[in-house]
Amino acid sequence: MKKPPLTERLIILGLILTVIPIGSTQIGWYYFGREAGMNFGMVGGVIAVTVAAYLMYQMGWRDADDDE
Repeated sequence: MKKPPLTERLIILGLILTVIPIGSTQIGWYYFGREAGMNFGMVGGVIAVTVAAYLMYQMGWRDADDDE
């Protein structure tokens, strides 16, 4: 699979690192209360960082040498 251009990769990583933790916090807060919402956000943040690290290091998304 071909890697997307650098700007698209940065946008995707930024969305992963913001939408997942904020979204899980908001959904948890709305349905289960403040304390559970914060816990959901923390778990969502850990998952988001894990996915972003996998994309950057295992899939080689941090390397910009093949972009023209």
